[in-house]
Amino acid sequence: MDTLIFGGMLATLIALCRESSRTVVLGAWWVLLIAVVLLMAHHITSSLALTLSY
Repeated sequence: MDTLIFGGMLATLIALCRESSRTVVLGAWWVLLIAVVLLMAHHITSSLALTLSY
């Protein structure tokens, strides 16, 4: 999932550098923001076993 977010960041950067339309850049930015929020919600609500069990 992290790789997809970094890919989205790269795609947004490429859209900015190519001077794409404002709709494309804002659309990519919003999609990326939603992906980050969903990933953070997953990480925060997931149970992490921080103890060692053998």
